[in-house]
Amino acid sequence: MENILEVKDLHISFHTYAGEVQAVRGINFEVRKGETVGIVGESGCGKSVTAQSIMQLIPKPPAHYKQGQIVFNGQDLLKKKEKEMEKIRGNDIGMIFQDPMTSLNPTMKVGQQIAESLIKHQKLSRSEAHKRAVDALKLVGIPQPDKRANQYPHEFSGGMRQRAMIAVALACRPKLLIADEPTTALDVTIQAQILDLMRELQEKTGTSIILITHDLGVVAEMCDRVIVMYAGEVVESGTVDDIFYRPEHPYTKGLLQSVPRLDMNKNEPLKPIIGTPPDLVSPPVGCPFYARCDYAMHVCKDHKPQLENMGGQQFAACWLHHPMAKVAAGK
Repeated sequence: MENILEVKDLHISFHTYAGEVQAVRGINFEVRKGETVGIVGESGCGKSVTAQSIMQLIPKPPAHYKQGQIVFNGQDLLKKKEKEMEKIRGNDIGMIFQDPMTSLNPTMKVGQQIAESLIKHQKLSRSEAHKRAVDALKLVGIPQPDKRANQYPHEFSGGMRQRAMIAVALACRPKLLIADEPTTALDVTIQAQILDLMRELQEKTGTSIILITHDLGVVAEMCDRVIVMYAGEVVESGTVDDIFYRPEHPYTKGLLQSVPRLDMNKNEPLKPIIGTPPDLVSPPVGCPFYARCDYAMHVCKDHKPQLENMGGQQFAACWLHHPMAKVAAGK
C-alpha cells in the first residue's frame, strides 16, 4: 500500500532558559493511504510535538528542527515556506485538537468557521461555503445543522463542540487527519460516539488518520498500527495485535500492565511503571528506559539499542533481543 506520509530521522529541540530540550530524537514512521496509525506514550514523550510538527504549528523559535524529513505526498514539508504551508493546512492535512473550546473561535459562528477554510482553499462563494458547512455539521451528526451553523461555540455542549471541530477538520476532505487526544475532555458515552463517527467518516472519505492518545482502549478500537514513544524516541511499533498480544519492549509491557482489564481479580492491584521519564535537557546516552526497567542490563546504560525487526511489521529497540542476551538468559 502506498505511503501518504513518511517521517524520517526527525529531531526537534526547544531552546529554553534551562537549556536545549531534545523533545523528538530521531523518529521514523510512515502512514499508508486509508489506515489509522496510533501514537501512544506518557505525557511528555513527544507525541503532540510530532503531530504538530507535521503541520508546522510549532513556533520557531523556540522550536528548532535540527534534522530529518517530513514527506507528505512526495514533498518534504520542512522545506516549504509559510505561504505554501497555509495552502496545505486545513486543505490536504486536517487537525482535531485536544480542547475544542480553545480551538474554536468564540467570536465567530460555527458555520462561519467551517466555511472559512472552504472559501480560502476551494474558492467557494459565501453562500456555497455556508451550504457545505451545514452539510459538514449534518455529516458529523449534529441535529438541526441549519440552526446550529448560526450559533456560537459556547452554545454547544462539549461533545457537540468536538463534533464541530471534526467538521472544521474534514470540511475540505483532507488526505490526512491528525487527531491529538480527540476524546480526552469527553465522557465515555460521547467518546464512543466520536470514535464511531471518525471511523464512519474514514470509510466514506478514505482519509488516513494519525491518532495521538494515551488511552490504550481507544487504540485497540481504532488503529491498524501502533507506534510506542518514550523520551522522544520510537521504542516499538507494529500492528495492533503485535502490540497488545506480543509486546516486545519492557515499556510497552509496562503500559499494558498499568491498565485495568476485565479478566483481573477485583482485589488485584494495578502495576504502575515506577519512576519518571528522563530529563530531555540531558537525555541518557543509552536506552532511555534504563532507569525504570525491570530487565535492565549493564549494556543498556551506555549503549542505545536500535529498532530491530521482530518479524512481520513489528520493530522493537531493546537489548533483550540481542543474541548475546538470549544466550545469557539460557534461551
